[in-house]
Amino acid sequence: MFCPNCGNQCPDGTKFCQSCGTPLINNQQQNTQPDFNNQQANYQQPNQQYQQPNYNQYQQPNQYRQPMYNQPYQQYPQYPDKFNGHQMGWYKFLIYFALFAGAFFNVCYAVLYMTGSIYETEQIDPLTVYSLYPGVKAVDIVYGILLLVLAVFMIVTRFQLSGLKKNGPKMVVALYGLNIAIAIIYAILISCTTDYMAFDASTVGQCVIPIVMAIVNKVYFDRRKDIFVN
Repeated sequence: MFCPNCGNQCPDGTKFCQSCGTPLINNQQQNTQPDFNNQQANYQQPNQQYQQPNYNQYQQPNQYRQPMYNQPYQQYPQYPDKFNGHQMGWYKFLIYFALFAGAFFNVCYAVLYMTGSIYETEQIDPLTVYSLYPGVKAVDIVYGILLLVLAVFMIVTRFQLSGLKKNGPKMVVALYGLNIAIAIIYAILISCTTDYMAFDASTVGQCVIPIVMAIVNKVYFDRRKDIFVN
């Protein structure tokens, strides 16, 4: 410390100046008292150059992308329409019912004619008929065989149609033609072996109806010939 009077440097803790005898206690207290003014002056305020965060430089996270649900979806193969958009109601009626039913009834009638039981349905004794007209029994057997052939032809036609074979529609038309042929053959044979004229209204109906159905089916399947390609 220094003497406030003469300026002599004195050791710290000295109460009087060694040169002039001036008391140094008050001066020491003044020196030891905190200088709040200097501290306030020396107080360093926070760096005025504090850099405010640049929020403009904030990197926004990647924009949310909606998941593409179409990617994991597995599309099943689309099978082509084997009917090419045609209405096939009559076709389905033929292959699922008519041809099977026709074959069944033809087999039943074949058995009735070949055994002579067909006459019993009209309350006529078959032995009486065969005794009067011996050739009728042979005609009935032939007719029964033809009906069996017709039944088999119906089943074959059915599977030709269901398989969309090229010959399927042709066999349907031929089926009606075979019906007409069998009806005419039976009428001729009965007329030759008996004195009964078999070409009556029933026989004519058995011929006219198949002709009409043959024409209708021909037109129907000609419009759908593009699907019968197997």
